[in-house]
Amino acid sequence: MTHNLYRDNPEPLIDHILRALELTGRESVLDLGCGNGFILRDVVSRMRAGGRTIAMDIAPSMLELAKRNVTVSWAPLEFVEGQAEDLSRYADGEFDRVMANYIFHYIKDPDLVCGEIARVTSDTGRALITIEARGSMPEMYELHFASMEKAGFPADFIERLPRGRRGKMVLDNAEETLVKHFSSVEERPYPDTLRFETPEPFMQFYATGHKYCGAKAMAGDDFPESIFDRLHEEVETVVKQRISDVGYFEVSKRNSVFVCR
Repeated sequence: MTHNLYRDNPEPLIDHILRALELTGRESVLDLGCGNGFILRDVVSRMRAGGRTIAMDIAPSMLELAKRNVTVSWAPLEFVEGQAEDLSRYADGEFDRVMANYIFHYIKDPDLVCGEIARVTSDTGRALITIEARGSMPEMYELHFASMEKAGFPADFIERLPRGRRGKMVLDNAEETLVKHFSSVEERPYPDTLRFETPEPFMQFYATGHKYCGAKAMAGDDFPESIFDRLHEEVETVVKQRISDVGYFEVSKRNSVFVCR
């Protein structure tokens, strides 16, 4: 929702992905790590007789969300619980299109997953890897770490936190990994900026969507809720001041879709 509503790029990311997919509607498609289905629903709405889609995710809760979000499918659609590291249930070259959108910040062995994606992609098909740069959204991370110090988090805890997008394969090194598994790798950048003219949507993006840049998840039960309340207030104060000064608060993003054959 945030990316669709507050993007500066006039083209939605899903349109960028769909253009790279080049669907006729008769393909066999694997959506690897389908998440809540916000990309999947646009893909399956373009399928027709002769096509089929398999949506896979490791989390049952995400599959349930995807089932609720994907309400129109003209061709067979199957939801499968499974891991990207193990696609052994599928034959070599089984899919004409394989999508892996924003899953690699969770992947511990990118070579294993890329190898599996390449294996199940047909010789005449293509795999799409959508990925974000490690240094994407610097404005949010800079504000986050400055505010953590003010909120009173211990320095050693702050030092352990990720300073950008996590994962062994990010936009900065994706091509060197992908070329080991595909004969052709084409990068199609999708630069964007999220512009917020009121603080509420950014704070939801930061606190709920990104769980305070991962700090909430890493903290576990080690810190009281009150320290996150102070962090929230510190960040919100700066965002409000920026909006008051220039009319908006911006977060710049660096994403690319890699078309692999």
